Amino acid sequence: MVQQRDRSVHPPFDCLFCRTTTGSFNRIEHPIPESLGNDDLLLQKGFVCDGCNQYFGSKIEQRVLSSPPFNIERMAQAIPTKKGRFAFYEEKDLVLLSTGSANALYVVSPGDHKKTWDKISRGLIIPRVPLSYDNLLVRFFLKMGVELLLTVEGGFPYSDSFNAARRCARYGDGASDWDFAWGIYPNRRDLHVSSRVDEYGRLDTHQVYQWELGTMAGGDIILCFVFVQCVFACNLSRPPMLEYILGFNCRNSFPLYSRWNRR
Repeated sequence: MVQQRDRSVHPPFDCLFCRTTTGSFNRIEHPIPESLGNDDLLLQKGFVCDGCNQYFGSKIEQRVLSSPPFNIERMAQAIPTKKGRFAFYEEKDLVLLSTGSANALYVVSPGDHKKTWDKISRGLIIPRVPLSYDNLLVRFFLKMGVELLLTVEGGFPYSDSFNAARRCARYGDGASDWDFAWGIYPNRRDLHVSSRVDEYGRLDTHQVYQWELGTMAGGDIILCFVFVQCVFACNLSRPPMLEYILGFNCRNSFPLYSRWNRR
């Protein structure tokens, strides 16, 4: 794990992604999106230009977070967007909506009620994955990782060693060849952090997300990002992930897989 450092790094007004120094820098950047529950980890103005900020928000993050698994877990955890809206999931015979409370969803049957009931009674819904979604995911993780380098001791995302990652994140260069690891943490109960009771009743605290940047023996920088039970990892230095996946699977009780094992 790379040690976190003081977040008050002096902004150079040099965009991490397009490397403009003449563009506008009027927006504060969230390395981890607000729609995943992040409301305190911010980058000052001057690290990501407004053009790249807007691009990532509308073209990458919105599309990633409105699709499974993120939209379903955002519903389950009742995490609103900055506009106060909740995510939803919809297919032909089934709509899932947030109740506003964690781990409780509304199930709406807009069509064939029997098909909806069959899906719910099985206790397992296999959601559709949008076309080219894995390319968006890897760009999402690379963008997040490059920005998070600013928050750790020794992290320097302006290094030329991250040029491929920044170009893949911003422009999609090589996205179809850039691997990421994925897995499911097996026990949801472990995400329970604490409970307390007040005049309104029981209040449970659950882990929503966590992240870590680490250095492999060969020098590659790896981002590991966990959202509820979904575990992802991405190499910020180069596309391959095999070394990390093999090492992780030797040390842990559940496996990670390459992106090409998702289908």
